[in-house]
Amino acid sequence: MHAIITTSNLTKRFGELLALDQVSIAVAPGTVFGFLGPNGAGKTTAVRLLNGLLQPSAGEAFVLGHNIATESDQIRARCGVQTDTNLYDKLSAHDNLEVWGMLYGLAGSRLAARIATLLEMFELTDRRDTLVGGFSKGMKQKLAIARALIHDPEILFLDEPTAGLDPEASEDLLLYLRKFIADKKRTVFLCSHRLEEVEFLCEAIAIIHRGRMLASGTISALRAQLWPELSFRIRLLHLHTEILAALNRQGYAAHVDEQDHSLNVALKNETEIANIVKLLVQAGAEILAVQEERPSLKDIYFALMPRENHGHSPD
Repeated sequence: MHAIITTSNLTKRFGELLALDQVSIAVAPGTVFGFLGPNGAGKTTAVRLLNGLLQPSAGEAFVLGHNIATESDQIRARCGVQTDTNLYDKLSAHDNLEVWGMLYGLAGSRLAARIATLLEMFELTDRRDTLVGGFSKGMKQKLAIARALIHDPEILFLDEPTAGLDPEASEDLLLYLRKFIADKKRTVFLCSHRLEEVEFLCEAIAIIHRGRMLASGTISALRAQLWPELSFRIRLLHLHTEILAALNRQGYAAHVDEQDHSLNVALKNETEIANIVKLLVQAGAEILAVQEERPSLKDIYFALMPRENHGHSPD
């Protein structure tokens, strides 16, 4: 399957500042791709480059087969970008969408139908004629995303879509986005510094730091690359020496948590856990629970991030 977005050594300088440094990625059609990094890492610069709003200093990139350096008009016609709310406060929700739709050449019944669809999609129909200046931050974010979708783009670029939202509004917007993405099978390029947001929405990611890419791939592939062994936690009713001896005789090493009456074992594949359970039962163990302890995106992020950033969340 051909990538819908590709970059090869994409670089951008602003004077002495190297904002993006030889970034190479490939985004498959129909996926949600997370571009993850702390504030100032180069995420917004990447979005502006990919939409032809900036010229690269070096390297190249193609979006929907179009060269960002020479075919920016074709790219912008087929992509939608939400970078900030930047709405017209003195216009209604309907009129904000209408103005934006007209800029994309929509008119008449086609534009009216598209506006109605988007207002319904983001549950803003009852606020159709309300001035946007009276909207909450969460409602403005929804409208900003609706505006980016007015021309039914093939790729949606989202730049920090939950920035400034309280936890409840943020969760609400993420649920809308996940439902929308699942229903439409649209390609989404999500820039964010929020780990939980990226993990909730994205299948594949790139992690960027000070303009340089640290890693790229699916979350599961990066997890397997960093931690080739699987970790399982086995909770027991009681711990006794014969249990550990039975494991040691078969070459299994276990970390013991005496307070929790649990064992942690590292295995090369999932099939080995059945053998472990069998050994424990034969040794007289009463098993309460078996749980795979899978590293989170946060674990992946800090495993890859330079040590100077450890202890500092990208949030």
